[in-house]
Amino acid sequence: MTLSTTRRARRGLATALVLSIASVSLAACGGGGDEANADGTTSLSGVNGDPSNGPSGAPWGSVQIQEGWDKADGYTLKWDVAQSAAAGLQLLSAGKVDMAQGSAPTAYAAAKLDPDLRIIGFLNGPAYLMVAPEGSGIETAADLKGKKIGVLALGSASDMMVRGSLAEVGLDPDKDVKILPIGVGAPMAEALNSGTVDAIAGWEGMWQSISALTDAPLQPVEAAMSDLPGMMLQTTTQEVLDTKHDALVAYMRNFYKGCQIGADDPERVVADHWDVFSNVAPPADKYDEQLADQADWNQNFFSICAAPGADTDTPGVLSDAEVKEVYDWLRKYNILEDDVDYSTIVDTSVTEEAMKGLDLTSWATDYLKDNPDQG
Repeated sequence: MTLSTTRRARRGLATALVLSIASVSLAACGGGGDEANADGTTSLSGVNGDPSNGPSGAPWGSVQIQEGWDKADGYTLKWDVAQSAAAGLQLLSAGKVDMAQGSAPTAYAAAKLDPDLRIIGFLNGPAYLMVAPEGSGIETAADLKGKKIGVLALGSASDMMVRGSLAEVGLDPDKDVKILPIGVGAPMAEALNSGTVDAIAGWEGMWQSISALTDAPLQPVEAAMSDLPGMMLQTTTQEVLDTKHDALVAYMRNFYKGCQIGADDPERVVADHWDVFSNVAPPADKYDEQLADQADWNQNFFSICAAPGADTDTPGVLSDAEVKEVYDWLRKYNILEDDVDYSTIVDTSVTEEAMKGLDLTSWATDYLKDNPDQG
């Protein structure tokens, strides 16, 4: 890949944010706005940037809906998936949804175009990573020299973070490796099985979910992209913060509650997701087997999701130093090509309010005892 091609691929991330809203397809997502529902609840809508709509996305929407937490806390949640994190942020900027899940690179790039965008919560553990088959000899980013790496798409967040991780260990991503777009889900597993790629990059829940499809078990590749905190995050706009503050506080509290329930009882959370999104549920004869597998694969992600920040000891909240560390890394390796004032973009006040005085572990223990899964 030439340097000019690489720059065009990187620019594709920002360009995607200003494409016509008609280019983004959603199954049944409601629009934004501050309207009240007939039952007195506030309408709240959002999208996950994972087009496969796997169970790893359950805490963002389906758990809250299936468990009834949204209406109990005064809002009615409409949640769906977008074609990508960039597409979700496009919907947010257009006012079609109130929230969008995304990554640090996509959020900061979007904020350059839309200064109204706000980051309101983080996943404090590693969320993006590279993986390779066990026994492949690929254990660190330095071992990828001469290898082929699969990403969702050129210019995607995973592509850019791979490039930064390679540069961190002294490899030239345009000369020392070959980066290939291979899509998401089953195509990733097939690319590994066929030898088309030697490793893949993406988010934590994704690679765990395709583990059953690969010929060999997968193991993480040590790299800078998985050592940085807060690479996956939740965004909204200043307008939504101003008009739906209480609903956002309740939503963020329920999001991290959903993560903790997933860590303690992953089968329940996976089942909740399939109840809400029956179109991605397995057939009846495969249900129990896939439920056990998905619970096993996603439990670590749910645990990461609920983990408190290393500096703040609060789920969803990073310290100023941690935010700066991530931003500086993204700029150092030109993953972000332009400066942005991250101090005006990051506003985790609703998450801090949501988590104040809440012990997630104790709460989840009591909740699961008082609300047994009916199966």
